[in-house]
Amino acid sequence: MKMDSRILRYVELTLMRGVNLQKGQILVIDTPLWTAEFCHLLMEEAYRMGAADVIIHYDDPEGERIRINMAPEESLTDVPRWMVERSTVYGDREAAFLRVISPKPAQGPTDARRSGIRQKALKEPLRPLQMKRMANDLSWSAVAVPNPQWAGQVFPDLPQEEAVSALWEQVFACCYVTRESGVDGWDRHISEMLVRVDRLNALQVRSLHFKNGKGTDLVLRMCEEGVFAGGICHCPEPDGLLFAPNIPTEEILTTPHRFSAEGIVYNTLPLVYNGQIIDEFCLTFREGQVAKVKCGKGEDLLRSILETDEGSCRLGEVALVPYDSPIRKSGVLFYNTLFDENASCHLALGMGYLDVLHGRDRRTEALVAQGLNVSSLHVDFMFGSADMCCTAETSSGEQVVIFKDGVFQI
Repeated sequence: MKMDSRILRYVELTLMRGVNLQKGQILVIDTPLWTAEFCHLLMEEAYRMGAADVIIHYDDPEGERIRINMAPEESLTDVPRWMVERSTVYGDREAAFLRVISPKPAQGPTDARRSGIRQKALKEPLRPLQMKRMANDLSWSAVAVPNPQWAGQVFPDLPQEEAVSALWEQVFACCYVTRESGVDGWDRHISEMLVRVDRLNALQVRSLHFKNGKGTDLVLRMCEEGVFAGGICHCPEPDGLLFAPNIPTEEILTTPHRFSAEGIVYNTLPLVYNGQIIDEFCLTFREGQVAKVKCGKGEDLLRSILETDEGSCRLGEVALVPYDSPIRKSGVLFYNTLFDENASCHLALGMGYLDVLHGRDRRTEALVAQGLNVSSLHVDFMFGSADMCCTAETSSGEQVVIFKDGVFQI
Protein backbone atom coordinates (compact mmCIF):
# COMPACT_ATOMS: atom_id res chain seq x y z
CA MET A 1 0.00 0.00 0.00
CA LYS A 2 1.64 3.25 -1.17
CA MET A 3 1.45 5.73 1.68
CA ASP A 4 -0.52 8.94 1.19
CA SER A 5 -1.22 11.42 3.98
CA ARG A 6 -4.92 11.08 3.14
CA ILE A 7 -4.80 7.42 4.21
CA LEU A 8 -3.91 8.59 7.71
CA ARG A 9 -6.76 11.12 7.56
CA TYR A 10 -9.02 8.25 6.45
CA VAL A 11 -7.90 6.25 9.50
CA GLU A 12 -8.80 9.22 11.70
CA LEU A 13 -12.22 9.50 10.09
CA THR A 14 -12.83 5.79 10.65
CA LEU A 15 -11.97 5.87 14.34
CA MET A 16 -13.19 9.36 15.28
CA ARG A 17 -16.45 9.50 13.31
CA GLY A 18 -17.00 5.91 12.22
CA VAL A 19 -16.96 3.88 15.44
CA ASN A 20 -16.19 6.97 17.60
CA LEU A 21 -13.68 4.99 19.62
CA GLN A 22 -13.54 5.95 23.29
CA LYS A 23 -10.63 5.80 25.71
CA GLY A 24 -10.59 2.43 27.45
CA GLN A 25 -12.81 0.78 24.82
CA ILE A 26 -11.99 -2.40 22.88
CA LEU A 27 -11.98 -2.22 19.07
CA VAL A 28 -12.87 -5.38 17.13
CA ILE A 29 -11.99 -5.40 13.42
CA ASP A 30 -13.35 -7.98 10.95
CA THR A 31 -11.53 -7.97 7.63
CA PRO A 32 -10.04 -10.02 4.78
CA LEU A 33 -6.48 -11.13 5.47
CA TRP A 34 -4.98 -8.93 2.72
CA THR A 35 -5.86 -5.69 4.52
CA ALA A 36 -3.30 -6.23 7.29
CA GLU A 37 -1.18 -3.19 6.42
CA PHE A 38 -4.15 -0.82 6.66
CA CYS A 39 -5.40 -2.53 9.83
CA HIS A 40 -2.01 -2.02 11.45
CA LEU A 41 -2.45 1.73 10.88
CA LEU A 42 -5.84 1.45 12.55
CA MET A 43 -4.27 -0.41 15.48
CA GLU A 44 -1.58 2.20 15.98
CA GLU A 45 -4.01 5.11 15.92
CA ALA A 46 -6.52 3.27 18.13
CA TYR A 47 -3.90 2.69 20.80
CA ARG A 48 -2.83 6.36 20.57
CA MET A 49 -6.47 7.25 21.23
CA GLY A 50 -6.45 5.12 24.37
CA ALA A 51 -8.03 1.87 23.21
CA ALA A 52 -7.98 -0.88 25.83
CA ASP A 53 -7.24 -3.41 23.09
CA VAL A 54 -7.55 -3.98 19.35
CA ILE A 55 -8.70 -7.40 18.17
CA ILE A 56 -8.47 -8.31 14.47
CA HIS A 57 -10.44 -11.21 13.04
CA TYR A 58 -9.02 -12.00 9.61
CA ASP A 59 -11.15 -13.97 7.18
CA ASP A 60 -10.28 -15.81 3.96
CA PRO A 61 -13.13 -15.44 1.44
CA GLU A 62 -11.51 -17.72 -1.15
CA GLY A 63 -10.90 -20.41 1.45
CA GLU A 64 -14.53 -20.13 2.51
CA ARG A 65 -15.63 -20.53 -1.12
CA ILE A 66 -13.60 -23.74 -1.40
CA ARG A 67 -15.09 -25.04 1.86
CA ILE A 68 -18.64 -24.34 0.70
CA ASN A 69 -18.08 -26.12 -2.61
CA MET A 70 -16.05 -29.11 -1.46
CA ALA A 71 -16.50 -29.88 2.26
CA PRO A 72 -18.88 -32.66 3.36
CA GLU A 73 -22.29 -31.06 3.59
CA GLU A 74 -22.72 -31.91 7.26
CA SER A 75 -19.63 -29.84 8.07
CA LEU A 76 -21.27 -26.71 6.63
CA THR A 77 -23.59 -26.55 9.62
CA ASP A 78 -20.80 -27.21 12.13
CA VAL A 79 -20.16 -23.87 13.84
CA PRO A 80 -18.03 -24.47 16.96
CA ARG A 81 -18.67 -22.37 20.00
CA TRP A 82 -15.38 -20.47 19.71
CA MET A 83 -16.43 -19.08 16.31
CA VAL A 84 -19.47 -17.50 17.92
CA GLU A 85 -17.85 -16.44 21.17
CA ARG A 86 -14.95 -14.65 19.51
CA SER A 87 -17.50 -11.95 18.60
CA THR A 88 -20.16 -12.24 21.29
CA VAL A 89 -17.65 -11.99 24.13
CA TYR A 90 -16.69 -8.51 22.91
CA GLY A 91 -20.30 -7.52 22.43
CA ASP A 92 -20.81 -8.27 26.12
CA ARG A 93 -17.84 -5.99 26.86
CA GLU A 94 -19.31 -3.05 24.90
CA ALA A 95 -16.60 -3.10 22.24
CA ALA A 96 -16.74 -1.03 19.06
CA PHE A 97 -17.07 -3.17 15.91
CA LEU A 98 -15.48 -2.21 12.59
CA ARG A 99 -15.77 -4.05 9.29
CA VAL A 100 -12.94 -3.28 6.85
CA ILE A 101 -14.20 -4.27 3.41
CA SER A 102 -11.81 -5.04 0.55
CA PRO A 103 -13.67 -7.11 -2.04
CA LYS A 104 -12.12 -9.33 -4.67
CA PRO A 105 -14.02 -11.02 -7.50
CA ALA A 106 -14.52 -14.68 -6.64
CA GLN A 107 -12.04 -17.00 -8.35
CA GLY A 108 -14.82 -19.36 -9.33
CA PRO A 109 -18.53 -20.10 -8.85
CA THR A 110 -20.02 -20.87 -5.45
CA ASP A 111 -22.71 -23.51 -5.02
CA ALA A 112 -25.70 -21.33 -4.15
CA ARG A 113 -27.61 -24.01 -2.22
CA ARG A 114 -24.62 -24.97 -0.10
CA SER A 115 -23.76 -21.30 0.41
CA GLY A 116 -27.23 -20.74 1.82
CA ILE A 117 -26.77 -23.61 4.26
CA ARG A 118 -23.43 -22.23 5.42
CA GLN A 119 -24.58 -18.63 5.77
CA LYS A 120 -27.60 -19.64 7.81
CA ALA A 121 -25.47 -21.78 10.11
CA LEU A 122 -22.94 -18.99 10.65
CA LYS A 123 -25.40 -16.16 11.20
CA GLU A 124 -28.12 -17.74 13.32
CA PRO A 125 -26.08 -18.03 16.56
CA LEU A 126 -24.94 -14.43 16.10
CA ARG A 127 -28.48 -13.05 15.84
CA PRO A 128 -28.56 -11.68 19.43
CA LEU A 129 -25.35 -9.74 18.70
CA GLN A 130 -26.81 -8.54 15.40
CA MET A 131 -29.94 -7.35 17.21
CA LYS A 132 -27.76 -5.46 19.67
CA ARG A 133 -25.92 -3.76 16.82
CA MET A 134 -29.05 -2.96 14.84
CA ALA A 135 -30.47 -1.35 17.97
CA ASN A 136 -27.26 0.73 18.23
CA ASP A 137 -26.53 -0.65 21.68
CA LEU A 138 -23.00 -1.02 20.26
CA SER A 139 -21.11 1.35 18.00
CA TRP A 140 -20.23 -0.15 14.63
CA SER A 141 -19.05 0.98 11.24
CA ALA A 142 -17.77 -0.17 7.86
CA VAL A 143 -15.08 1.25 5.59
CA ALA A 144 -13.42 0.01 2.42
CA VAL A 145 -9.79 -0.43 1.38
CA PRO A 146 -8.70 -0.81 -2.26
CA ASN A 147 -6.78 -3.83 -3.50
CA PRO A 148 -5.41 -4.58 -7.00
CA GLN A 149 -8.14 -7.06 -7.95
CA TRP A 150 -10.97 -4.76 -6.89
CA ALA A 151 -9.31 -1.78 -8.57
CA GLY A 152 -8.92 -3.80 -11.76
CA GLN A 153 -12.62 -4.63 -11.73
CA VAL A 154 -13.59 -0.96 -11.27
CA PHE A 155 -10.99 0.43 -13.71
CA PRO A 156 -10.32 -2.42 -16.18
CA ASP A 157 -8.59 -0.17 -18.74
CA LEU A 158 -5.90 1.11 -16.38
CA PRO A 159 -2.59 -0.56 -15.44
CA GLN A 160 -2.73 -2.11 -11.99
CA GLU A 161 -0.86 0.59 -10.07
CA GLU A 162 -2.83 3.36 -11.74
CA ALA A 163 -6.10 1.54 -11.08
CA VAL A 164 -5.32 1.23 -7.36
CA SER A 165 -4.43 4.93 -7.18
CA ALA A 166 -7.62 5.86 -9.06
CA LEU A 167 -9.72 3.80 -6.66
CA TRP A 168 -8.09 5.43 -3.63
CA GLU A 169 -8.88 8.83 -5.15
CA GLN A 170 -12.52 7.82 -5.41
CA VAL A 171 -12.57 6.56 -1.82
CA PHE A 172 -11.16 9.86 -0.55
CA ALA A 173 -13.61 11.92 -2.60
CA CYS A 174 -16.65 9.86 -1.58
CA CYS A 175 -15.70 10.14 2.10
CA TYR A 176 -14.85 13.87 1.96
CA VAL A 177 -11.25 13.20 3.03
CA THR A 178 -8.58 15.80 2.19
CA ARG A 179 -4.89 16.09 2.97
CA GLU A 180 -5.76 18.63 5.64
CA SER A 181 -8.53 16.76 7.45
CA GLY A 182 -10.42 13.52 7.57
CA VAL A 183 -13.38 14.93 9.51
CA ASP A 184 -14.05 18.57 8.49
CA GLY A 185 -15.66 17.80 5.13
CA TRP A 186 -17.46 14.82 6.61
CA ASP A 187 -18.97 16.92 9.40
CA ARG A 188 -20.28 19.52 6.94
CA HIS A 189 -21.83 16.78 4.82
CA ILE A 190 -23.56 15.14 7.80
CA SER A 191 -24.95 18.50 8.94
CA GLU A 192 -26.55 18.98 5.51
CA MET A 193 -28.04 15.48 5.59
CA LEU A 194 -29.59 16.02 9.00
CA VAL A 195 -31.47 19.10 7.75
CA ARG A 196 -33.26 16.88 5.21
CA VAL A 197 -33.87 14.16 7.79
CA ASP A 198 -35.68 16.72 9.95
CA ARG A 199 -37.79 17.84 6.98
CA LEU A 200 -38.84 14.28 6.22
CA ASN A 201 -39.75 13.51 9.81
CA ALA A 202 -41.74 16.73 10.07
CA LEU A 203 -44.06 15.36 7.34
CA GLN A 204 -45.08 12.38 9.52
CA VAL A 205 -44.93 10.00 6.58
CA ARG A 206 -47.31 7.05 6.62
CA SER A 207 -46.34 5.36 3.33
CA LEU A 208 -44.04 5.71 0.30
CA HIS A 209 -44.89 4.98 -3.34
CA PHE A 210 -41.98 4.48 -5.78
CA LYS A 211 -42.36 4.50 -9.58
CA ASN A 212 -39.97 4.69 -12.52
CA GLY A 213 -39.82 3.95 -16.23
CA LYS A 214 -38.09 0.60 -15.78
CA GLY A 215 -41.24 -0.80 -14.22
CA THR A 216 -40.82 -0.31 -10.50
CA ASP A 217 -44.20 0.36 -8.88
CA LEU A 218 -43.87 -0.32 -5.17
CA VAL A 219 -45.76 0.85 -2.09
CA LEU A 220 -44.27 0.60 1.41
CA ARG A 221 -45.91 1.48 4.70
CA MET A 222 -43.95 2.88 7.63
CA CYS A 223 -43.66 0.94 10.86
CA GLU A 224 -45.65 2.18 13.82
CA GLU A 225 -43.69 5.04 15.41
CA GLY A 226 -41.08 4.70 12.65
CA VAL A 227 -38.88 7.64 11.68
CA PHE A 228 -36.17 8.47 9.13
CA ALA A 229 -32.48 8.60 10.02
CA GLY A 230 -29.36 9.42 8.07
CA GLY A 231 -25.62 9.77 8.32
CA ILE A 232 -25.18 9.19 12.01
CA CYS A 233 -26.60 7.19 14.90
CA HIS A 234 -26.37 7.28 18.69
CA CYS A 235 -24.98 4.60 20.97
CA PRO A 236 -27.22 4.06 22.78
CA GLU A 237 -30.29 5.68 21.23
CA PRO A 238 -31.62 8.32 21.42
CA ASP A 239 -28.85 10.59 22.74
CA GLY A 240 -25.69 8.53 23.33
CA LEU A 241 -22.34 8.82 21.57
CA LEU A 242 -22.51 9.63 17.87
CA PHE A 243 -21.13 7.16 15.34
CA ALA A 244 -21.41 6.57 11.58
CA PRO A 245 -22.45 3.03 10.56
CA ASN A 246 -21.27 3.46 6.96
CA ILE A 247 -18.41 5.45 5.49
CA PRO A 248 -19.29 6.79 2.95
CA THR A 249 -22.98 7.64 3.40
CA GLU A 250 -25.54 9.52 1.32
CA GLU A 251 -28.67 7.63 2.43
CA ILE A 252 -31.67 8.63 4.49
CA LEU A 253 -33.34 5.45 5.61
CA THR A 254 -36.13 3.88 7.57
CA THR A 255 -37.53 0.41 8.26
CA PRO A 256 -40.75 -0.41 6.38
CA HIS A 257 -43.44 -2.54 7.99
CA ARG A 258 -42.59 -6.16 7.20
CA PHE A 259 -46.10 -6.93 5.87
CA SER A 260 -46.46 -3.74 3.82
CA ALA A 261 -44.56 -4.13 0.53
CA GLU A 262 -46.93 -4.33 -2.44
CA GLY A 263 -45.92 -4.21 -6.09
CA ILE A 264 -42.83 -4.79 -8.19
CA VAL A 265 -39.27 -3.50 -8.03
CA TYR A 266 -36.44 -3.73 -10.59
CA ASN A 267 -32.77 -3.51 -9.67
CA THR A 268 -30.74 -0.79 -11.40
CA LEU A 269 -27.19 -1.73 -10.33
CA PRO A 270 -25.60 -5.16 -9.87
CA LEU A 271 -25.75 -6.75 -6.43
CA VAL A 272 -22.41 -8.33 -5.46
CA TYR A 273 -22.90 -10.98 -2.78
CA ASN A 274 -19.97 -13.03 -1.48
CA GLY A 275 -18.00 -12.12 -4.59
CA GLN A 276 -20.76 -13.26 -6.99
CA ILE A 277 -22.84 -10.92 -9.16
CA ILE A 278 -26.64 -10.91 -9.16
CA ASP A 279 -28.17 -8.67 -11.83
CA GLU A 280 -31.13 -7.98 -14.11
CA PHE A 281 -33.70 -9.06 -11.55
CA CYS A 282 -37.11 -7.96 -10.38
CA LEU A 283 -39.06 -8.93 -7.29
CA THR A 284 -42.83 -8.92 -6.92
CA PHE A 285 -44.13 -8.39 -3.38
CA ARG A 286 -47.47 -9.40 -1.95
CA GLU A 287 -48.34 -8.59 1.68
CA GLY A 288 -44.71 -7.80 2.32
CA GLN A 289 -43.28 -11.06 1.01
CA VAL A 290 -41.48 -11.84 -2.25
CA ALA A 291 -44.06 -13.74 -4.27
CA LYS A 292 -42.28 -13.86 -7.64
CA VAL A 293 -38.67 -13.64 -8.83
CA LYS A 294 -37.22 -12.98 -12.26
CA CYS A 295 -33.45 -12.86 -12.60
CA GLY A 296 -31.07 -12.69 -15.54
CA LYS A 297 -27.81 -13.42 -13.68
CA GLY A 298 -27.27 -15.22 -10.40
CA GLU A 299 -30.82 -16.46 -9.89
CA ASP A 300 -29.82 -19.47 -7.77
CA LEU A 301 -27.83 -17.23 -5.43
CA LEU A 302 -30.69 -14.72 -5.19
CA ARG A 303 -33.13 -17.49 -4.32
CA SER A 304 -30.74 -18.83 -1.68
CA ILE A 305 -30.79 -15.38 -0.04
CA LEU A 306 -34.59 -15.27 -0.12
CA GLU A 307 -34.84 -18.76 1.36
CA THR A 308 -32.36 -18.24 4.21
CA ASP A 309 -35.00 -17.79 6.89
CA GLU A 310 -38.54 -16.53 7.44
CA GLY A 311 -37.53 -12.87 7.26
CA SER A 312 -35.07 -12.93 4.37
CA CYS A 313 -37.87 -12.67 1.77
CA ARG A 314 -39.21 -9.47 3.38
CA LEU A 315 -37.82 -5.95 3.55
CA GLY A 316 -35.91 -4.47 6.46
CA GLU A 317 -34.82 -1.15 4.96
CA VAL A 318 -35.75 1.47 2.41
CA ALA A 319 -33.18 4.20 1.75
CA LEU A 320 -33.54 7.45 -0.16
CA VAL A 321 -30.44 8.46 -2.11
CA PRO A 322 -30.60 11.28 -4.68
CA TYR A 323 -29.49 10.46 -8.21
CA ASP A 324 -27.21 13.50 -8.09
CA SER A 325 -25.25 12.18 -5.10
CA PRO A 326 -21.46 12.62 -5.44
CA ILE A 327 -20.95 8.88 -5.78
CA ARG A 328 -23.49 8.60 -8.59
CA LYS A 329 -22.09 11.68 -10.33
CA SER A 330 -18.62 10.13 -10.29
CA GLY A 331 -19.89 7.67 -12.90
CA VAL A 332 -17.98 4.84 -11.19
CA LEU A 333 -19.56 1.44 -10.61
CA PHE A 334 -17.76 0.11 -7.55
CA TYR A 335 -19.09 -3.47 -7.55
CA ASN A 336 -19.36 -3.06 -3.80
CA THR A 337 -22.56 -2.34 -1.90
CA LEU A 338 -20.93 0.01 0.62
CA PHE A 339 -20.34 2.49 -2.21
CA ASP A 340 -22.94 1.54 -4.82
CA GLU A 341 -25.83 1.77 -2.34
CA ASN A 342 -24.86 5.42 -1.84
CA ALA A 343 -25.32 6.07 -5.54
CA SER A 344 -28.91 4.88 -5.64
CA CYS A 345 -32.11 4.47 -3.68
CA HIS A 346 -32.00 0.98 -2.27
CA LEU A 347 -33.91 -1.65 -0.37
CA ALA A 348 -32.64 -4.38 1.93
CA LEU A 349 -33.94 -7.89 2.27
CA GLY A 350 -33.87 -9.19 5.82
CA MET A 351 -33.22 -7.57 9.17
CA GLY A 352 -34.70 -4.16 9.89
CA TYR A 353 -33.14 -1.33 11.90
CA LEU A 354 -34.39 -1.13 15.46
CA ASP A 355 -33.10 2.39 16.12
CA VAL A 356 -35.64 4.02 13.77
CA LEU A 357 -38.53 2.49 15.69
CA HIS A 358 -39.42 4.75 18.57
CA GLY A 359 -41.39 3.63 21.58
CA ARG A 360 -40.64 2.84 25.18
CA ASP A 361 -40.81 -0.95 24.93
CA ARG A 362 -37.56 -2.15 23.29
CA ARG A 363 -38.20 -5.87 23.64
CA THR A 364 -37.98 -7.76 20.36
CA GLU A 365 -41.60 -8.88 20.52
CA ALA A 366 -42.75 -5.28 20.98
CA LEU A 367 -40.67 -4.10 18.01
CA VAL A 368 -42.01 -6.94 15.87
CA ALA A 369 -45.51 -5.79 16.81
CA GLN A 370 -44.58 -2.35 15.46
CA GLY A 371 -43.64 -3.96 12.14
CA LEU A 372 -39.95 -4.86 12.48
CA ASN A 373 -38.67 -7.60 10.18
CA VAL A 374 -36.30 -10.07 11.85
CA SER A 375 -33.74 -12.10 9.92
CA SER A 376 -30.15 -13.30 10.14
CA LEU A 377 -29.44 -11.43 6.87
CA HIS A 378 -29.45 -7.82 5.73
CA VAL A 379 -28.79 -7.64 1.98
CA ASP A 380 -29.03 -4.31 0.16
CA PHE A 381 -29.89 -3.94 -3.52
CA MET A 382 -30.18 -0.79 -5.61
CA PHE A 383 -33.31 0.34 -7.46
CA GLY A 384 -32.89 4.11 -7.88
CA SER A 385 -32.92 5.74 -11.31
CA ALA A 386 -32.76 9.12 -13.04
CA ASP A 387 -36.56 9.13 -13.43
CA MET A 388 -37.45 7.80 -9.98
CA CYS A 389 -40.54 9.35 -8.43
CA CYS A 390 -41.47 8.86 -4.79
CA THR A 391 -44.70 10.16 -3.30
CA ALA A 392 -45.29 10.13 0.44
CA GLU A 393 -48.67 9.91 2.10
CA THR A 394 -48.64 11.78 5.39
CA SER A 395 -50.55 10.97 8.57
CA SER A 396 -53.15 13.57 7.51
CA GLY A 397 -53.64 11.88 4.13
CA GLU A 398 -51.76 14.52 2.13
CA GLN A 399 -49.76 13.40 -0.92
CA VAL A 400 -46.26 14.94 -0.95
CA VAL A 401 -43.72 14.40 -3.74
CA ILE A 402 -40.45 13.44 -2.06
CA PHE A 403 -38.52 12.53 -5.21
CA LYS A 404 -38.98 13.69 -8.78
CA ASP A 405 -36.60 12.77 -11.62
CA GLY A 406 -34.41 11.00 -9.10
CA VAL A 407 -33.72 13.93 -6.75
CA PHE A 408 -35.21 15.29 -3.55
CA GLN A 409 -38.03 17.82 -3.79
CA ILE A 410 -38.00 18.80 -0.11
